[in-house]
Amino acid sequence: MKHFVSAFFGLALACVGASAQDYNLNSHNLVPFSINPAQAGNANAIRLGLDFRQQWPTLDANYTTVRLSYDQNFYKKMCSLGFAYSLDDQGHGVYRTNEFSLVYSHTFEVTELSFLRLGLQGTYFLNHFGFDKLTYGDQYDSSNGHIDDTTIEDFETTTQGVFDFSVGAVFNVENTFSLGAAVYHITEPDNGFVRKTENALSRKYVFHANYMHDLQYTNGLWGRRDLSDNYFFVNANYQQQADFKKAYLGLGVFLTPVVLGVAEKYNLEDVFVTAFMVGCSFKGFQAYYIFDLPTYEKKNGSWSHEVSLIYVIKHNERFPCPMVYW
Repeated sequence: MKHFVSAFFGLALACVGASAQDYNLNSHNLVPFSINPAQAGNANAIRLGLDFRQQWPTLDANYTTVRLSYDQNFYKKMCSLGFAYSLDDQGHGVYRTNEFSLVYSHTFEVTELSFLRLGLQGTYFLNHFGFDKLTYGDQYDSSNGHIDDTTIEDFETTTQGVFDFSVGAVFNVENTFSLGAAVYHITEPDNGFVRKTENALSRKYVFHANYMHDLQYTNGLWGRRDLSDNYFFVNANYQQQADFKKAYLGLGVFLTPVVLGVAEKYNLEDVFVTAFMVGCSFKGFQAYYIFDLPTYEKKNGSWSHEVSLIYVIKHNERFPCPMVYW
């Protein structure tokens, strides 16, 4: 284990250093392994997820993101596998990114109640640029103000595919606390259609923490080590990708079958967004709705919303890890 962990973190640190940016789901801590590949399998179950986000829906050039995911924990081998497909549509088809990700995570028992999870993610991006949906300067006729159909603008290709890799690690204290970090886009692949440095998919650094407090009973009482159906949770994360920075702090409560939460997002400059979450859980099925409300002066007159659906096929295991709900 010692040599494996050293090699793992050596790979991540060697990549510490350009500037395409990832899509940004609001509920990173809710969406399966979207904030850290090491979180694949952290539900200790078979988990299926569907996520939909629409940003600035009142604007013509809005952003729509759909994500499908599957992950499963293999208890006897202390490992997990996951797969995710994401479609990110910008400007009604002007730029579309198809993202296919395969994830592997391995769990090491540190003590009886604490675990270290390491994750590796391989991703293939298939991008499409709808240049015919745009209007270029040479199409404008200044004499009459009309827009011509033809343009001299030309692109060698409208489709591009690139491979990418990411790594992450999470330390878990059973049903209580987790602390993790991840490095995405290690190779910083060229993810654009014009060969310039600015089109590189910039390396992204993520740091996150989660705390859960059981409201019904404490671990160890009456010999119980599992989490009850009523608990309080706090989540925090920080993300940096090129010039983009985001600090996030969320809190909520799970009172079966209802989940309620609120979060504050801040770009460390002048943008504040407050997010409200409501959800429910019934026999392994979870449904959540999240609404973004801009709370800063420079508003764009719009808002964003997100829907997450998760289905968990749960098995009773000896070493459960805390499920991160938001």
